[in-house]
Amino acid sequence: MAREATARQFDVDEDSVVLKRLTHTGSYDRGTITFKAKKGKLISLDKLHESLWATRLSGGTKSGLLRLDVTAIGQVVTTGEETILRVTGSKEHFVLADDPKAKPKDGQKTVYQKMLAATAGGQTVRSVTGRLDGWSGLWPKVLRKLPPQPRRILVTGYTVVNEK
Repeated sequence: MAREATARQFDVDEDSVVLKRLTHTGSYDRGTITFKAKKGKLISLDKLHESLWATRLSGGTKSGLLRLDVTAIGQVVTTGEETILRVTGSKEHFVLADDPKAKPKDGQKTVYQKMLAATAGGQTVRSVTGRLDGWSGLWPKVLRKLPPQPRRILVTGYTVVNEK
């Protein structure tokens, strides 16, 4: 049901939706739903939140959302103290931040710090992957209100294109 609802409402390519159960206990199994927007379309996080809310998941359960990972394509720019990603083909943008759960080994940089170093070195970041801040918790707490704006991606990966 989730696969069809997501594909029907959010410009998702139906053939790209994969539901993978990570545990098989029979009760509140953990799983991952992966989907990709149709070419030339964007996935609206507001509509995704609305769709989850419409499922009317109530309290008293131990189910919820562990995290929402996204990959956004666009241009990374630093404005003052903030680093943002302007999403290609829209007016949307994300504030980029270090993942507080990232624990780099001694003397190494976090992925976010490496991305900043790449942009400072003249590389162009074309996409950023990370966890959306504020999108986790048990139902219905997660669904009570939209996560705060501007949305923050806690960076876990990125791709670059070298400019010459």
